[in-house]
Amino acid sequence: MGKFSVSTPASSAGLMRFSDVSGGGIKVEPQHVLAAAVVIIITISILRALIG
Repeated sequence: MGKFSVSTPASSAGLMRFSDVSGGGIKVEPQHVLAAAVVIIITISILRALIG
């Protein structure tokens, strides 16, 4: 055998490693972000209807 080896591309290896790292900061679930966006959209729509 020679010095032949197969390695993953750097971009995909970085993505794999990034998901394993748990850094600091606020942890928010995607459902909460979606719910907050819907509440903001509804609130703005109601305010626009009432004001003008």
